[in-house]
Amino acid sequence: MKPAPYVHLAGAHLELEGAFTLAEELVERAAGCRLDLVGQYVVPPVDAAPTRPFQTLHVDFGLPLAPVRPQAVATYTALHVPTGTRTEGATTRLVPLGELFGQRSWPAREELVRRLEQYGRTHGVWDDRDGYTEGSLARLVEAADGAAPQLPSVKEPGFRCGLEFDDADGEAAFFAARGLDVAAVAVEVRLAPGDLLVFDNHAVAHGRRGRRLPGELHQRFHGLLEAGVDEQLRLRDRLLDRFQSPGSVGARVEGGSVEQQRTA
Repeated sequence: MKPAPYVHLAGAHLELEGAFTLAEELVERAAGCRLDLVGQYVVPPVDAAPTRPFQTLHVDFGLPLAPVRPQAVATYTALHVPTGTRTEGATTRLVPLGELFGQRSWPAREELVRRLEQYGRTHGVWDDRDGYTEGSLARLVEAADGAAPQLPSVKEPGFRCGLEFDDADGEAAFFAARGLDVAAVAVEVRLAPGDLLVFDNHAVAHGRRGRRLPGELHQRFHGLLEAGVDEQLRLRDRLLDRFQSPGSVGARVEGGSVEQQRTA
């Protein structure tokens, strides 16, 4: 069996530092080595307004599609809501990339690479000094699909990343028009205070339904602070493999037992 792309420790009543110490252990076990801490945030910040009630499907720090120099990559994400935190019950949406992409056919690897690079130059955040890294699942699919882009170009004045869709229905319709049924493979995880969610950030895209309140969600990202071009190309190959193979299962841990569940 392939390693689970995510683990949800439900009802664990973890405190903040204990949760992220455990997250480091889970990440090291999954990766087979110790990774760098490449970022940590609180969403939204304690002095900010609540988030909007919807977040599009994405990959933290983005997927390297046309790398040209070393850069930070986050291969694992850990999410925790501290005990005693006020919440409105927002859920994290997880979409396994292998299972989603496996719903339709795609061109050969060489053509996929050509399409991704072309999309980055015309529609994505392409910088000749940095190459092309894509964080939006919708843009990744639009690039791989090869049809004329329908999403607004990130190069347009006033563009704001993550606002391509107003809600989950609009996002689902976009994917359905390209032969992909997000609901058929998605999992929604509600993080209660004290819970921990750790997932392979290059195996599942994630988003959100519902609002996060100030100071609610603590995030840490593990990967490589300076991944070389060869390593980024290896990660891109791993992504391209997902266009040809199905995903695996996730694990939900509750009350000391592990229940394997299909990501569907």
